[in-house]
Amino acid sequence: MSETGEIFNAMRDHKKALRAKYGVNCPQCAIKRPKAHPSILLPQQRCRVDGYRDPRPELTDQQYQDV
Repeated sequence: MSETGEIFNAMRDHKKALRAKYGVNCPQCAIKRPKAHPSILLPQQRCRVDGYRDPRPELTDQQYQDV
């Protein structure tokens, strides 16, 4: 595999780990679309479906790297 592919795979895996540890389900998705899977939001992330922004404080550099 090329070096670029390995880098992108590592970035994708890191994002998955962040969402597993710090992600929460969008509360507006559960209200507006109860049968669909809700978006998983990281702190300060905006939901692409309904525009809800997660009010939690942004992750620190240490939290971002510890995953």
